[in-house]
Amino acid sequence: MAEETREVRGRLPKDLKIAFEIACARLEVTQTAALEEAIRDWLQKKESSEKQQ
Repeated sequence: MAEETREVRGRLPKDLKIAFEIACARLEVTQTAALEEAIRDWLQKKESSEKQQ
């Protein structure tokens, strides 16, 4: 069975969005996959910094 998903929305500066689109295309990765990786990395980083405090 497929994993249940939800949509996430946000606004970015135009230059950052264009750079993201270009990087995803260059790396042949979907924007969804890249965003999921970025969010997981961010969460892990925040959890690690909380444990160090």
